[in-house]
Amino acid sequence: MTLNVLGLGEYHKVTSVRKLVRSHKLSFNGIQETQLADADNINVANCWGSDQCNADKVHATGRSGGLTNIRDPLVFTSMDVIKSRYFLINIGNWVRIDKPVILANIYGPRAIPKKEKLLDDLLNLMERRKGIWILLGDFNAVRRYEERFNSNFCARSAMVFNRFIHDGGLHDLKMGGHRFTYFCHDDLKLSKLDRFLVCFDFLSIFPNVVVIALPRETFDHCPVLLSTTSLDFGPTPFRFFNSWMYRDGFPNIVASVWLHFQGFGTADCMLAAKLKHLKNKIREWRAANHEKEVEELISLKSKMVDLDLIAETRALTTPEKANRRDGFKKIIELERFTSLDLKQKSRIRWAIDGNENSSFFHGWVNNRIRKNNITRIMINGKWSTNPIEIKAEAHRFFQNKFKEKWLHIPKFSNPMFSRIS
Repeated sequence: MTLNVLGLGEYHKVTSVRKLVRSHKLSFNGIQETQLADADNINVANCWGSDQCNADKVHATGRSGGLTNIRDPLVFTSMDVIKSRYFLINIGNWVRIDKPVILANIYGPRAIPKKEKLLDDLLNLMERRKGIWILLGDFNAVRRYEERFNSNFCARSAMVFNRFIHDGGLHDLKMGGHRFTYFCHDDLKLSKLDRFLVCFDFLSIFPNVVVIALPRETFDHCPVLLSTTSLDFGPTPFRFFNSWMYRDGFPNIVASVWLHFQGFGTADCMLAAKLKHLKNKIREWRAANHEKEVEELISLKSKMVDLDLIAETRALTTPEKANRRDGFKKIIELERFTSLDLKQKSRIRWAIDGNENSSFFHGWVNNRIRKNNITRIMINGKWSTNPIEIKAEAHRFFQNKFKEKWLHIPKFSNPMFSRIS
């Protein structure tokens, strides 16, 4: 989570931070604007709710700035820390991730020259320190005109910020909840200043990541939460892939099931039962066939390596040449099936980026998954993350949308109409 507290010396703000940590089970909390010249006065254990935490701090300059990163040592182990007036970076190991994770807590300056220098320094750090970058905090910048309301939009600041995101290869995660994260009570100004920026490697590991702006309550800024928890919504829906029709055995499965199915009931019930039976058989066939394809692909690639090593010491025999040629054909065929499935999942044309760019289609697939994923929904003014409640609310919504409207025919008192009725 990222949160601009605008002063952490008040007890009620410490209590609010602790409630957020407990209710959302945070593993990392990046706090900006502690406004404490001596950051050692921060009661970290009170903010976290226990002493089972580690923290790094940046002192405020007078009453301006101040950063604190609080983390769960069982989830994230910090190996190195980089400090500046405007950022606090932890570099370490995150559980379940085999690459170094770099968490950068940012508090951007308002002056554009200082902002440009900060973003340049971050780009230089990203060039030198390789890993999975996650930037969070109050950047004091917006990306477009729509991210401000009742306040001045600076085109130069937005251009600098957008260029930084592009040059750093970062993704601005779509945010749910509130549209704006900062609310100025005096002038009734609204802005989206707080956000998460992540690299492509992070999205490839967590395609279902979700970012939500929580209610402000006692703060001027919304706490912004990033969650990688996958919710269980039950079995995934059945999807048919066009590449299955080119695979060996698929036409025989369909013909056999369709011809030998036996059932009873009305014609529509028979058809529904027949299609359901066919779907189950195709699912069973695909589960077994996919496992065989993976094993066959690994085996073929291993044989190709062995034949290449043999070719370095002696000439290949005629059967070995034939095996090598047939093996390459089969590898190309299996990988083509995978590319066809990726293309269908991404729902874009081949002509966009060539015929064999798997990473490109993987990116599109993950992007679609992230956009279509619903992990939180507002029900009666409250955010719910319970899959059962989300499914019930979706069912209720569409049930009301498609409910048939009955035509009400009023009764007439005229005797002529009463005879007709």
